[in-house]
Amino acid sequence: MRILIVYTTRYGTTEKAVGLAKKLFEERNHEVEVAHVEEHPSPVNYDLVVMAAPVYRDGPHWDLMGWVEKHREELEDVPKAFFLVAMHLAGSVFMGKLHGGIAYAQPLIEAFEVPPFYGTLIGGEVNPDKLSEEDRRKMVRFYAVLGEKLEKKSLFNEKDVEAFVRRVLLYYDWFGKHFKRGEVEKAKNFDFMEKVRELERAMG
Repeated sequence: MRILIVYTTRYGTTEKAVGLAKKLFEERNHEVEVAHVEEHPSPVNYDLVVMAAPVYRDGPHWDLMGWVEKHREELEDVPKAFFLVAMHLAGSVFMGKLHGGIAYAQPLIEAFEVPPFYGTLIGGEVNPDKLSEEDRRKMVRFYAVLGEKLEKKSLFNEKDVEAFVRRVLLYYDWFGKHFKRGEVEKAKNFDFMEKVRELERAMG
């Protein structure tokens, strides 16, 4: 399978996760090309496109969203998956609305007629000493809302990237390969629990 991983990064954590994902896909005998959004890669002629970006302003980094907007039509014709790198993984309800967690991915999901078949969050890293002044101010406010203070912290875990790769390949085989324009109806009746029972029977 030919895989394109398109990413943007701010302070390097997303790039680190992308490098690991590339290695893991290649260990499973897939051909992988990695490209930063600034290289303006085309998603044409790939079997799978993986999008990766840090979370900023309650959504995927605007550079990734700009690339998606530019290549929206081509992206409807290829199965897609994504991971976002964030520091607020669990999410919460604030004033009756969902914030953080997988809700960060909503703009990316809603960008498509045929949405990504799988996506998840991966823990990020923050080092106040490396932040720009603007980002430092924003992060101080963000943590104040959480009742915490900004300090050096890492939630990055290689096992989360490994789990992402495993699940992407598994779900691609089960139903994700049909998540493209003209084929998504083939996945409409996929029964996840029946697949679980099938695996249980196979495992004895």
